[in-house]
Amino acid sequence: MKPRFIYSAFLLLILTSSCNSNTSAPEKKADTTVQVATEKGGENYTYDLGKPAKKWNLPGDLMEISGNAWVDKNHLLAIEDLRPVLYLIRLDDSAVVEKKIPFHQTSKEKFDVEDVTIVDHTAYAIYSHGKIFKIDNWDDKPAVKEITTFLGKENNTEGICYDPVLNNLLVSCKNKSGIEDEKKSTHAIYEFDLKSEALKEAPFMLIHKKDISKMGGEKLEFYPSAVAVHPKTNDIYILSTKGSKMLAEYSHSGVLKAIQMLDPNLLPQPEGICFSPDGVMYISTEGKHGTPAAIYQFNSK
Repeated sequence: MKPRFIYSAFLLLILTSSCNSNTSAPEKKADTTVQVATEKGGENYTYDLGKPAKKWNLPGDLMEISGNAWVDKNHLLAIEDLRPVLYLIRLDDSAVVEKKIPFHQTSKEKFDVEDVTIVDHTAYAIYSHGKIFKIDNWDDKPAVKEITTFLGKENNTEGICYDPVLNNLLVSCKNKSGIEDEKKSTHAIYEFDLKSEALKEAPFMLIHKKDISKMGGEKLEFYPSAVAVHPKTNDIYILSTKGSKMLAEYSHSGVLKAIQMLDPNLLPQPEGICFSPDGVMYISTEGKHGTPAAIYQFNSK
Protein backbone atom coordinates (compact mmCIF):
# COMPACT_ATOMS: atom_id res chain seq x y z
CA MET A 1 0.00 0.00 0.00
CA LYS A 2 1.35 3.40 -0.97
CA PRO A 3 0.67 6.47 1.12
CA ARG A 4 -2.40 8.47 0.19
CA PHE A 5 -2.96 12.05 1.25
CA ILE A 6 -6.26 13.92 1.35
CA TYR A 7 -6.52 17.64 2.06
CA SER A 8 -9.26 20.16 2.73
CA ALA A 9 -10.12 22.78 0.13
CA PHE A 10 -7.63 25.39 1.25
CA LEU A 11 -4.66 22.99 1.13
CA LEU A 12 -3.05 21.36 -1.88
CA LEU A 13 -5.32 18.51 -3.09
CA ILE A 14 -3.70 15.60 -4.89
CA LEU A 15 -5.86 12.50 -5.12
CA THR A 16 -5.63 9.74 -7.73
CA SER A 17 -8.50 7.43 -8.51
CA SER A 18 -6.08 4.59 -9.22
CA CYS A 19 -5.82 3.87 -5.47
CA ASN A 20 -8.97 1.74 -5.84
CA SER A 21 -7.85 -1.82 -6.48
CA ASN A 22 -11.19 -2.67 -8.15
CA THR A 23 -10.50 -0.46 -11.16
CA SER A 24 -8.62 -1.61 -14.24
CA ALA A 25 -6.99 1.76 -14.85
CA PRO A 26 -3.19 1.74 -14.56
CA GLU A 27 -1.92 2.80 -11.14
CA LYS A 28 -0.41 6.27 -10.89
CA LYS A 29 2.38 7.15 -8.49
CA ALA A 30 0.96 8.83 -5.38
CA ASP A 31 2.35 12.20 -4.38
CA THR A 32 3.75 11.79 -0.88
CA THR A 33 4.43 15.47 -0.30
CA VAL A 34 2.76 17.21 2.61
CA GLN A 35 2.65 20.99 2.38
CA VAL A 36 1.55 23.05 5.36
CA ALA A 37 1.00 26.83 5.38
CA THR A 38 1.71 28.41 8.73
CA GLU A 39 -0.62 30.78 10.54
CA LYS A 40 2.37 33.04 11.21
CA GLY A 41 3.09 34.73 7.91
CA GLY A 42 2.34 32.22 5.20
CA GLU A 43 5.57 30.20 5.25
CA ASN A 44 5.40 26.68 3.87
CA TYR A 45 6.68 23.49 5.52
CA THR A 46 6.76 20.47 3.26
CA TYR A 47 7.30 16.85 4.37
CA ASP A 48 7.59 13.78 2.17
CA LEU A 49 6.33 11.03 4.47
CA GLY A 50 7.19 8.39 1.88
CA LYS A 51 10.87 9.36 1.93
CA PRO A 52 12.32 9.77 5.41
CA ALA A 53 15.60 11.67 5.64
CA LYS A 54 16.93 9.14 8.16
CA LYS A 55 15.95 5.88 9.79
CA TRP A 56 17.28 4.33 12.97
CA ASN A 57 16.55 0.73 13.94
CA LEU A 58 16.11 0.36 17.69
CA PRO A 59 17.47 -2.28 20.10
CA GLY A 60 15.26 -5.12 21.27
CA ASP A 61 14.24 -3.56 24.59
CA LEU A 62 12.48 -0.84 22.57
CA MET A 63 10.59 -3.32 20.38
CA GLU A 64 7.32 -1.87 21.75
CA ILE A 65 8.30 1.80 21.67
CA SER A 66 5.15 3.79 22.37
CA GLY A 67 6.27 7.42 22.48
CA ASN A 68 9.10 9.86 21.88
CA ALA A 69 10.02 13.44 22.78
CA TRP A 70 12.64 15.81 21.41
CA VAL A 71 15.59 16.54 23.73
CA ASP A 72 18.20 18.16 21.47
CA LYS A 73 19.56 17.76 17.93
CA ASN A 74 21.26 14.49 18.87
CA HIS A 75 18.83 12.96 21.37
CA LEU A 76 15.25 11.80 21.80
CA LEU A 77 13.59 10.56 24.95
CA ALA A 78 11.54 7.39 24.43
CA ILE A 79 9.19 5.17 26.35
CA GLU A 80 7.85 1.67 25.68
CA ASP A 81 4.78 -0.36 26.63
CA LEU A 82 6.30 -2.89 28.98
CA ARG A 83 8.25 -1.00 31.63
CA PRO A 84 8.02 2.42 33.36
CA VAL A 85 11.46 3.47 32.16
CA LEU A 86 12.67 6.51 30.23
CA TYR A 87 15.19 5.79 27.48
CA LEU A 88 17.59 8.54 26.44
CA ILE A 89 18.50 7.73 22.84
CA ARG A 90 21.44 9.22 20.96
CA LEU A 91 20.73 9.39 17.24
CA ASP A 92 24.02 9.06 15.37
CA ASP A 93 24.99 6.58 12.68
CA SER A 94 22.95 4.19 14.80
CA ALA A 95 20.51 4.60 17.69
CA VAL A 96 22.23 4.12 21.04
CA VAL A 97 20.48 3.99 24.41
CA GLU A 98 22.71 6.25 26.53
CA LYS A 99 20.68 6.04 29.71
CA LYS A 100 17.75 4.15 31.23
CA ILE A 101 15.80 6.01 33.92
CA PRO A 102 13.27 3.93 35.90
CA PHE A 103 10.51 6.07 37.41
CA HIS A 104 8.04 3.63 38.97
CA GLN A 105 8.11 0.29 40.80
CA THR A 106 5.65 -2.30 39.51
CA SER A 107 5.15 -6.04 39.56
CA LYS A 108 3.10 -6.01 36.37
CA GLU A 109 4.61 -7.76 33.36
CA LYS A 110 3.21 -5.07 31.09
CA PHE A 111 2.72 -1.64 32.63
CA ASP A 112 1.32 0.16 29.55
CA VAL A 113 3.08 3.52 29.65
CA GLU A 114 2.15 5.10 26.36
CA ASP A 115 3.84 8.44 25.69
CA VAL A 116 6.25 11.03 27.03
CA THR A 117 6.85 14.76 26.66
CA ILE A 118 9.33 17.26 28.11
CA VAL A 119 8.78 20.72 29.56
CA ASP A 120 12.05 22.37 30.59
CA HIS A 121 13.74 19.86 32.94
CA THR A 122 10.57 17.90 33.65
CA ALA A 123 9.35 14.83 31.78
CA TYR A 124 5.70 13.76 31.83
CA ALA A 125 4.76 10.15 31.06
CA ILE A 126 1.18 9.00 30.50
CA TYR A 127 -0.19 5.66 31.73
CA SER A 128 -2.99 4.10 29.69
CA HIS A 129 -5.34 4.25 32.71
CA GLY A 130 -5.15 8.05 32.90
CA LYS A 131 -2.39 8.55 35.47
CA ILE A 132 0.40 11.04 34.69
CA PHE A 133 3.91 10.67 36.05
CA LYS A 134 5.70 13.97 36.58
CA ILE A 135 9.46 13.35 36.58
CA ASP A 136 11.42 16.41 37.69
CA ASN A 137 15.16 16.51 36.86
CA TRP A 138 14.65 13.40 34.76
CA ASP A 139 18.19 13.55 33.32
CA ASP A 140 20.00 13.99 36.65
CA LYS A 141 18.30 13.09 39.95
CA PRO A 142 14.71 12.18 39.09
CA ALA A 143 11.96 13.11 41.54
CA VAL A 144 8.68 11.44 40.64
CA LYS A 145 5.13 12.52 41.42
CA GLU A 146 2.08 10.46 40.43
CA ILE A 147 -0.93 12.51 39.36
CA THR A 148 -4.35 10.85 39.19
CA THR A 149 -6.87 12.24 36.68
CA PHE A 150 -10.56 11.61 36.08
CA LEU A 151 -9.67 9.52 33.01
CA GLY A 152 -9.40 5.76 33.37
CA LYS A 153 -8.85 2.42 31.68
CA GLU A 154 -11.93 2.82 29.50
CA ASN A 155 -10.52 6.03 27.98
CA ASN A 156 -7.14 4.43 27.14
CA THR A 157 -4.93 7.53 27.32
CA GLU A 158 -2.15 7.02 24.76
CA GLY A 159 -0.89 10.49 23.83
CA ILE A 160 0.68 13.38 25.70
CA CYS A 161 2.52 16.47 24.43
CA TYR A 162 3.43 20.02 25.38
CA ASP A 163 1.36 22.77 23.76
CA PRO A 164 3.34 26.06 23.62
CA VAL A 165 0.21 28.04 22.77
CA LEU A 166 -1.60 27.00 25.94
CA ASN A 167 1.59 26.50 27.95
CA ASN A 168 -0.06 23.29 29.13
CA LEU A 169 -0.14 19.64 28.11
CA LEU A 170 -2.53 17.85 25.76
CA VAL A 171 -3.71 14.32 26.59
CA SER A 172 -5.42 12.19 23.94
CA CYS A 173 -7.83 9.29 24.50
CA LYS A 174 -7.67 6.31 22.19
CA ASN A 175 -11.05 4.92 23.24
CA LYS A 176 -14.01 6.54 25.05
CA SER A 177 -14.10 10.30 25.05
CA GLY A 178 -15.59 10.52 28.54
CA ILE A 179 -18.30 12.86 27.20
CA GLU A 180 -21.89 11.89 27.92
CA ASP A 181 -24.05 11.21 24.85
CA GLU A 182 -21.06 11.25 22.49
CA LYS A 183 -20.70 8.34 20.07
CA LYS A 184 -18.14 5.61 20.77
CA SER A 185 -16.32 6.68 17.61
CA THR A 186 -15.75 10.18 19.02
CA HIS A 187 -12.41 10.70 20.75
CA ALA A 188 -11.29 13.52 23.00
CA ILE A 189 -8.16 15.52 23.72
CA TYR A 190 -7.97 17.11 27.14
CA GLU A 191 -5.86 19.97 28.46
CA PHE A 192 -3.70 19.32 31.52
CA ASP A 193 -3.00 22.48 33.50
CA LEU A 194 0.66 22.56 34.53
CA LYS A 195 0.07 24.96 37.42
CA SER A 196 -2.87 23.20 39.08
CA GLU A 197 -1.62 19.78 37.91
CA ALA A 198 -5.12 18.73 36.91
CA LEU A 199 -7.06 18.01 33.74
CA LYS A 200 -9.61 20.58 32.72
CA GLU A 201 -13.05 19.02 32.82
CA ALA A 202 -14.21 20.12 29.37
CA PRO A 203 -12.31 18.54 26.45
CA PHE A 204 -9.95 20.80 24.53
CA MET A 205 -11.13 19.28 21.23
CA LEU A 206 -13.11 16.35 19.89
CA ILE A 207 -12.22 14.05 17.01
CA HIS A 208 -15.29 12.90 15.09
CA LYS A 209 -15.15 9.82 12.91
CA LYS A 210 -17.63 11.38 10.48
CA ASP A 211 -15.20 14.25 9.77
CA ILE A 212 -12.34 11.84 9.08
CA SER A 213 -14.52 9.67 6.83
CA LYS A 214 -15.97 12.65 4.96
CA MET A 215 -12.52 13.95 4.13
CA GLY A 216 -11.36 10.48 3.12
CA GLY A 217 -14.40 9.74 0.98
CA GLU A 218 -14.94 6.39 2.72
CA LYS A 219 -15.53 4.93 6.19
CA LEU A 220 -12.31 5.19 8.16
CA GLU A 221 -11.50 4.18 11.72
CA PHE A 222 -9.43 6.61 13.80
CA TYR A 223 -7.95 5.81 17.21
CA PRO A 224 -5.47 8.43 18.51
CA SER A 225 -2.14 6.85 19.49
CA ALA A 226 0.03 9.99 19.76
CA VAL A 227 -0.26 13.76 19.56
CA ALA A 228 2.16 16.63 18.86
CA VAL A 229 1.95 20.37 18.20
CA HIS A 230 3.91 21.74 15.24
CA PRO A 231 6.33 24.40 16.56
CA LYS A 232 5.89 26.72 13.57
CA THR A 233 2.23 26.36 12.60
CA ASN A 234 0.70 25.42 15.98
CA ASP A 235 -1.27 22.77 14.10
CA ILE A 236 -2.05 19.61 16.06
CA TYR A 237 -0.86 16.33 14.54
CA ILE A 238 -2.51 13.10 15.71
CA LEU A 239 -1.41 9.57 14.78
CA SER A 240 -3.78 6.62 14.47
CA THR A 241 -2.43 3.09 14.32
CA LYS A 242 -5.45 0.88 15.06
CA GLY A 243 -7.68 0.24 12.05
CA SER A 244 -6.62 2.84 9.49
CA LYS A 245 -3.02 3.98 9.85
CA MET A 246 -2.98 7.69 9.29
CA LEU A 247 -1.86 11.10 10.45
CA ALA A 248 -4.55 13.74 10.97
CA GLU A 249 -3.74 17.45 11.03
CA TYR A 250 -5.99 19.89 12.89
CA SER A 251 -5.74 23.63 13.27
CA HIS A 252 -5.16 24.72 16.84
CA SER A 253 -8.81 25.77 16.95
CA GLY A 254 -9.84 22.16 16.26
CA VAL A 255 -10.68 22.25 12.54
CA LEU A 256 -9.64 19.17 10.56
CA LYS A 257 -7.26 20.30 7.80
CA ALA A 258 -5.88 17.06 6.36
CA ILE A 259 -5.62 13.32 6.74
CA GLN A 260 -2.63 11.42 5.46
CA MET A 261 -2.78 7.66 4.97
CA LEU A 262 0.45 5.98 6.10
CA ASP A 263 2.26 3.10 4.46
CA PRO A 264 2.07 0.10 6.86
CA ASN A 265 5.19 -1.37 5.30
CA LEU A 266 7.13 1.73 6.33
CA LEU A 267 5.25 2.39 9.59
CA PRO A 268 3.69 -0.90 10.74
CA GLN A 269 2.56 0.49 14.13
CA PRO A 270 3.26 4.22 14.49
CA GLU A 271 2.78 5.25 18.11
CA GLY A 272 5.09 8.21 18.69
CA ILE A 273 5.47 11.65 17.11
CA CYS A 274 7.37 14.79 18.06
CA PHE A 275 8.96 17.84 16.45
CA SER A 276 12.24 19.66 16.92
CA PRO A 277 11.94 23.44 17.47
CA ASP A 278 12.71 24.07 13.79
CA GLY A 279 10.02 21.68 12.55
CA VAL A 280 11.86 18.40 11.97
CA MET A 281 9.37 15.57 12.46
CA TYR A 282 10.20 12.29 14.23
CA ILE A 283 7.84 9.31 14.08
CA SER A 284 8.50 6.06 15.95
CA THR A 285 6.97 2.70 15.14
CA GLU A 286 6.87 -0.57 17.02
CA GLY A 287 8.55 -3.60 15.49
CA LYS A 288 6.39 -6.17 13.72
CA HIS A 289 6.87 -9.70 12.37
CA GLY A 290 10.57 -9.89 13.12
CA THR A 291 11.43 -6.37 11.94
CA PRO A 292 12.91 -4.06 14.59
CA ALA A 293 11.24 -0.98 15.98
CA ALA A 294 12.43 2.22 14.33
CA ILE A 295 12.52 5.99 14.46
CA TYR A 296 12.15 8.00 11.24
CA GLN A 297 13.22 11.59 10.65
CA PHE A 298 11.29 13.74 8.18
CA ASN A 299 12.79 17.09 7.24
CA SER A 300 10.78 20.02 5.99
CA LYS A 301 11.83 21.37 2.58
